[in-house]
Amino acid sequence: MNNKDGLDVFLNPKSVAVIGATERSSSWGSMIMKGLLSSEYKGNIFPVNQKSAMVYDVPAFKDIREIPEPVDLAVFTIPEQSVEKVLAACGEKKVKGITLVTAGFGEIFEDQEGIDKEKKLVELAKSFGIRILGPNISGTFNLLADFNASAGIAEHIYPTSLGAVCQGGFAFYDLLESGQHQGMGVGKFIHTGNECDLTVSDFLEHFYHDPEVQGILMYLETVRDGKRFREVMRELTRKKPVVVYKAGVTPGSARAARSHTGALSGRKEVFEGVLDQLGVIISPTMELLLPLGHALTERPLMKGRRVGIITVGGSWGVILSDFLEKEGLIVPELSQKLQNILKSLGMPPRASTRNPVDIGASGLGFPIENLVEMARKIITSSEVDALVLHGLGNAGMVDHSSSPEELFMNDFSKQIILLFNELQTELDFPVIIGSHHSHRESQVVWDLNKQGIRIFNRIDETAQILSLMHDYYQKRFAPSGRV
Repeated sequence: MNNKDGLDVFLNPKSVAVIGATERSSSWGSMIMKGLLSSEYKGNIFPVNQKSAMVYDVPAFKDIREIPEPVDLAVFTIPEQSVEKVLAACGEKKVKGITLVTAGFGEIFEDQEGIDKEKKLVELAKSFGIRILGPNISGTFNLLADFNASAGIAEHIYPTSLGAVCQGGFAFYDLLESGQHQGMGVGKFIHTGNECDLTVSDFLEHFYHDPEVQGILMYLETVRDGKRFREVMRELTRKKPVVVYKAGVTPGSARAARSHTGALSGRKEVFEGVLDQLGVIISPTMELLLPLGHALTERPLMKGRRVGIITVGGSWGVILSDFLEKEGLIVPELSQKLQNILKSLGMPPRASTRNPVDIGASGLGFPIENLVEMARKIITSSEVDALVLHGLGNAGMVDHSSSPEELFMNDFSKQIILLFNELQTELDFPVIIGSHHSHRESQVVWDLNKQGIRIFNRIDETAQILSLMHDYYQKRFAPSGRV
């Protein structure tokens, strides 16, 4: 695949003009300017505003042609009726790319006029050698280059080695906002919108060649260039994990997609069948998209279906077993030899060692090193392919009124989780940490999240992630039946 596509202008331009830049609250011209100014972007920022001489203390110009320096990228935040005229001015200025935030085109599906306007814009842009991203988008960002020309709020987006190509914007921003508390996010983001010119396939190919992008997330409503999409995706999934949430699969959501991006959505079974054959991992929910992407790029490969469980409380072990096996995984009974080894390490007399291994509340009283050694013995036994530790991360936040016992249990739980997490790196083996409590409910979870430790507080998501980790291993390393 060609790696000289010129699309880096949308993610790492040397200069950017914001057409319609303003300080008016909640306007697109304001949001894009705030995004650009929120980081240490090294390029030049040129606000274009016909009435103001300054926008957020940055000198503004009435016309892009008045800017005395070259402009790589122009971000349009102006009314639809002004777009064609300003695009021609960008052509004269020799702008390389246009991010067209402006709506009012092909997403008005019943309005053929909107679709015709898009075609006319593309023809005009091509005459100047300009590529268009959009229309009807929220922008792009590249946090690895301190570039944020999007509606993403700086405090809510966290840079990682993941890239995202989305046909919708704000739902994904919501994921990023919740994920940043756990050190989850994407380093590079592209919102393609109506795709009058550039499509998701163009940016998938771009990310194929980008060494900074280790995995790709997608919110997808439709594919406008099916043949090329298949060719690009087939090669991409052999190199990097791609996780897709496919929306617009019911009659109601398909109608919503038409009014959102002008997209026509195909039958769910056919669409997901093609994606599956191309090696794509399909996220069952939008909420799982981000943690699943991190799991596939950060954790060791899950080469088999067998899962070992260590839990505080037998009921959680039963529930975990139910959900894991519903997802096609196996919770095998451990061999008698391994069970005897676990008992010799100080397991309470009545505690189960069969799998799930239930240390119970009393089990928290014996030495931490024994707990960690139990996990090590299970991992190195060759009897399981992944390990889940669930039940730590006690409820409650620590403050000046906390009792010595609460402080002790808080530190005790954190030590255990940290040591279990270290086993994942040391032994190159997937270890999942689960707790019923979220980071807002447990000081343990809050503190460890800040250290980059991923703790899952939903049993169903734990099971789905492990199942899809194994699915990815099969697709990547035993890709039989691919199209």
